Amino acid sequence: MLTGDWGGLRADLFERGVKVQGTYAGELFAAPGLDGDRVVAAGLAALALDLELATLSGVDHLGSVHVSAFGIHGRGLSERLMDVFGVSNNVAQTGVRLFEAWLEQSLGPFAVRAGLLAADQELVLAEHSTVLLNATFGIVAMVSYNIGNPVYPVATPGASARLETGPVTVRAALYDGDQHNDHGVPSELGDDALAIGEVDLAGTLKLGGWHHTSRGNGYFAIADRQLERHLGAFARLSVAPDKPIPVYVDTGIRIGPGPLRPRDFASLGLAFARSEHGAQTGIELTYQLLVKGWLTIQPDAQLLLTRDGTAGVLAARAVVAL
Repeated sequence: MLTGDWGGLRADLFERGVKVQGTYAGELFAAPGLDGDRVVAAGLAALALDLELATLSGVDHLGSVHVSAFGIHGRGLSERLMDVFGVSNNVAQTGVRLFEAWLEQSLGPFAVRAGLLAADQELVLAEHSTVLLNATFGIVAMVSYNIGNPVYPVATPGASARLETGPVTVRAALYDGDQHNDHGVPSELGDDALAIGEVDLAGTLKLGGWHHTSRGNGYFAIADRQLERHLGAFARLSVAPDKPIPVYVDTGIRIGPGPLRPRDFASLGLAFARSEHGAQTGIELTYQLLVKGWLTIQPDAQLLLTRDGTAGVLAARAVVAL
C-alpha cells in the first residue's frame, strides 16, 4: 500500500474486523484513426469499507457489511467508436457516488446478501477474463446493453442468495430493475424488477439466465478453467431473443503468474456481438505489470471491427493501492 500501515492502525483495524481499502486508477486511451479527440484521459478513485461483525462484536456467526464509493472523472472513446462493448471498464458518468452497500449473513452453506447490489459483482462472470480492460470481459455486454442496470457504476436495491453444496454452487438475485438515485443513493423504487440465477459446477461451468419484467429474458453458459499452472481460459455464450443484442460470444486466455514475474499477468480476449448496429468483434491484448506492491502498470491494445470499419485502440492504465 502506498500509504503504508498508518503507524500500525491499519493492521490493528484489520485484527478488529475493519478493513479499509482505497485505490486510484488513471488511464489514457487513444484511437489514432479518429479525426479529433483521439486521446482521452480518465480516472477512477474507489474506497471500500468491510466490517466483520462477529469480530467487531464478539458474537459468533454474525455476518459482514460492505460499503463502497467511487469518484469518477474523464471521458471514454466508445461513444465515438459506436461499439457495444465499452473499451474501458472504468469510464462512466463523471461524479462522486455511492456504489454498493450491503449486509451478508451466512447460515452454514447458505448465504444471503441484501442492500444496494450490482449484478456484475456476483453473476455472469469468468475469473480468467478479469485482467482485460474492455468492459465486456466483466459482465457480458449483452447484460449492460440489453438490460442496463444494476451494473457498474450503478447499484440498485436488491437481495441475492448463495448455496454451496460440495462442487455445486447456486446463485440467485432479485434487483430493482430501474435506476432512480441521486449520486448512487436510491430515491425511489422502480416499476420493474430483474431476476438472475446461475448454477456453478466446480467453478468450471456455469449455466444461468435472467428475466427483466419489461426487457425480456436472456440465457448464458460459461466455461472457465485453469488449464495448467500458468494458463487459464474462458468462453461465454449468451442469447436473448428479439433484443438489441440477441447473440454474444467471448473467449480468451490468461497467462500467469509466471516463474520470473510471479505477480504479472498477460491476457488475450476475443468478443463477438450481433447487435442492432450490425455484427461487431473486439480483440484485446494486455499485460498487467506489478511494479511495486502498491503500483500496477498495464499497457493494452484493442482492435474493433464493425460494419462501418475497423478501429485500433492503444491504452495504458496505472493503478495505485492507497
